[in-house]
Amino acid sequence: MMKPICLALASTIFLVFSLTNFPSVVADEPKDTVQNTNRLAEESSPYLLLHAHNPVDWFPWGPEAFEKAKTEGKVIFLSIGYSSCYWCHVMERNVFSDEEIAQYMNDHFVNIKVDREERPDVDDIYMTSLIVYQQMAGSPSRGGWPLSMFLTPDGNPIAGATYLPPTDSPTQGRGFPSVARHVDELWKTRKDDIQQSAMLIAEQVQRITKPSLELQQVSLSAILLDGAIAQVKELYDPVWGGVDFDSLKPQSPRFPNVPRLEMALDLYQSSGDEDLRKIVEHSLTQMAKGGIRDHLAGGFHRYSTDRQWHVPHFEKMLYDQAMLLGVYSRTFEISKNPTYAGVASEIAEFVLREMTNNDGAFCSAFDAETNAIEGEYYVWKQEEITRTLGEQDAVVFSKVYSLDRPNPFEHGYVLHQTATLSEHAADLNLTVEELDSRLANMRMKLLQLRSERKSPLLDDKVLTAWNAMMIRALAVSGRVLDREQDIVAAERAAEFLLNNLREDNGHLLRTWRNGVARYSAYLDDYAFLVSAFLELHKATGKDRWKSEATELAKLQNSLFYDETLQAFFYTANDHEKLIARTSSAYDSVFPSGNSLSVRNLIALNSLAPTPEFESIARSTLTRFAPTLQRSPASCSGLASALNDWLTQEQPVSDSQSEFIPVRETGGRYQLARFGDETTNRKQAESPATNQDSPEIVLHSTFRPVSPPQAADNGFAQEDKPKPLKVKIYPMYNKLPQKGKCLVAIELQVKLGWHINANPSNPDFLVPTKVELKSNQKVKLTKIKYPKHHELKVDGSDEPYHVYDGKTIVYGLLEIDETEVTDFAELEFHVAFQGCNSTQCLPPDLVVMKGKLPIAAAGEELKKTHEDKFPKPEPPAKDSVEPKPANPG
Repeated sequence: MMKPICLALASTIFLVFSLTNFPSVVADEPKDTVQNTNRLAEESSPYLLLHAHNPVDWFPWGPEAFEKAKTEGKVIFLSIGYSSCYWCHVMERNVFSDEEIAQYMNDHFVNIKVDREERPDVDDIYMTSLIVYQQMAGSPSRGGWPLSMFLTPDGNPIAGATYLPPTDSPTQGRGFPSVARHVDELWKTRKDDIQQSAMLIAEQVQRITKPSLELQQVSLSAILLDGAIAQVKELYDPVWGGVDFDSLKPQSPRFPNVPRLEMALDLYQSSGDEDLRKIVEHSLTQMAKGGIRDHLAGGFHRYSTDRQWHVPHFEKMLYDQAMLLGVYSRTFEISKNPTYAGVASEIAEFVLREMTNNDGAFCSAFDAETNAIEGEYYVWKQEEITRTLGEQDAVVFSKVYSLDRPNPFEHGYVLHQTATLSEHAADLNLTVEELDSRLANMRMKLLQLRSERKSPLLDDKVLTAWNAMMIRALAVSGRVLDREQDIVAAERAAEFLLNNLREDNGHLLRTWRNGVARYSAYLDDYAFLVSAFLELHKATGKDRWKSEATELAKLQNSLFYDETLQAFFYTANDHEKLIARTSSAYDSVFPSGNSLSVRNLIALNSLAPTPEFESIARSTLTRFAPTLQRSPASCSGLASALNDWLTQEQPVSDSQSEFIPVRETGGRYQLARFGDETTNRKQAESPATNQDSPEIVLHSTFRPVSPPQAADNGFAQEDKPKPLKVKIYPMYNKLPQKGKCLVAIELQVKLGWHINANPSNPDFLVPTKVELKSNQKVKLTKIKYPKHHELKVDGSDEPYHVYDGKTIVYGLLEIDETEVTDFAELEFHVAFQGCNSTQCLPPDLVVMKGKLPIAAAGEELKKTHEDKFPKPEPPAKDSVEPKPANPG
């Protein structure tokens, strides 16, 4: 009978909360209050310090508050917020600064104040508790900050809300005093029922904050990625961009949702789906034009309050700058569109100029308000523009930045663009260069004027995870945009974290301010820092960062990975015991810690095969595969991790080859030494073959080049990644003089694509064809193409013959060299046409160029790629010979 009683009680409590309706953003005057001092004065968090002079007898989160509640038998009031939260400030001014309200709180509750950025574990648990409470009460679920929760002395959730006004209001619902009195009355008169209800909520929170028990395992296949692609396309706004669009609520607030954009880029690079690239580019273009971007100083605000990206919520978060810097840089790398490089450079310059402390670490956030008015620092009045720029330039500036249009924001104009620069230039009879130069001068004048205004509060605490995100992003922008200063700043910040937020035993700490580091770090802190080290290694080539990443990943595994759960917990195994220990694959504004951890382990395993890393990556992916299947767009980071798993690069070593070929990585080629290593390359399962088991891959000495010739600097660059990768595997380490050598040409077709078989069917299709080009007397003969797959195509009576996945073409290298030379210089040409379910690309060519050593007369040959040459059935006449002829 407990459940019906508890549900009824939850409904009763909910009646006094009702749904809080946030009013329109208005200025409320700061109150003149008596200066009190409470325990928060000893804290370092800027958010907690804002409450240090409230008349409320605040406690920070800790055992002292819970002991007091148990001893005195009082309910705990828990308030969670953060420094750049506008409504947190409103509640601080209107509720917690009120002497009468504070006196009631002190007499009847033990009051705890938490900075959610310092204690994301506490915030996650009690935000989930709020949602559970609302569901039990039969009300719409709505979270947000400030989070206001009432708890039993054991920490179990009784009831909660978000912002509570100082008085009852027909628009905002019950005020805080009414709610507090009702909770206190219920606690005194129905304590047993309250405790039962709170225990039920806590049990539900424990259940839903860990992966559910799955009765049926989901295969790690490309089918899961198809679901992610489909859902991102459904959430795409074709008019204004973005991948969080709800057609039923078109004017809902819009977030950049970078994890989905990153996933779209990842899956574009593995599948070649042009729609994904267009979604990302259109979304980034629209956001860059909108008011969510600070067009004067650079950087982005947290989210837009409208579909058009026009009026933002004005706070600026470090993690948003990091995520957007990364995705704009990556998109420039793919598209070569200078607009994205310009936006990325602006973000980097803004962070280095305004969010970096004297030690090289990055501050957390800028507030949204000044003088109790949200956005006051950033908006403009028309007369200010005219006075500063003069009438002629003011007309031009107003046209470009839309000050000549209706203004929906009551406190002033938000700069945004509704047309391209070239369109404006044409209208003004100027060249784009002339207009851009004039606008740059205007922006400089306005930025100077804006800098004289009272600045929003800077939260200067240093958070490990957020700093790691920025380190990672700067490493990417430094490498992609050729900004050496970004890499220098990234390395400096990394050194700061290692020197100031790491204990003697190597364990990380979460937060640092004014020389004091506090709180055990969380999964996100470890995972993002490992990822940052990997990007630094990629950007600098320094082994030091690879070593740091490897050691930190090992430590993370020991502290957070659970063999029974087969996933990472959010808190370490020695962390403070709370009412729940969470583990999730769902993204927030950045990818989940579980998904990023998997990507890190895959990347590290590709650098140096480590069975522990491979096993944990596989287990975690498998554990969350059903979650990805159910909610692919909410688990974008996990989809990217699965994509890594299915398309991961092969590990390399120096043990075999003395040659340095190049390796394709998403359309870019990077130097890497090849040898033979064991890997765990995963391909999508098909009915014909189970490819879950590891396979040996031995690298050749051939490198892809852009036809018709390799780039002079040893790199090859393609405009777009091809849907086909090729590797060449000769059976022997050297070519025999005047002899023969079997060779395997491995074709790896990207997921979701196929190429035409040889012979082709229907015969009008372009067949896949392998040829050898050489200036020496080396020929490729007796070429044997693999058996095709049949593909049924709508409108065709006969099936198409295609290759997909991984397949091998065999041939025989015949050497008729009369003069003794050291190397045979060879070019393999693979002609093909790639198609997927929506398009066929023009016929294309992959060229693999390399050198193979020629053996001296009588020299013994060694087999190096036996796994590529399974012993065939006795060959028919004119088929490829199973073994090469003896030298000579």
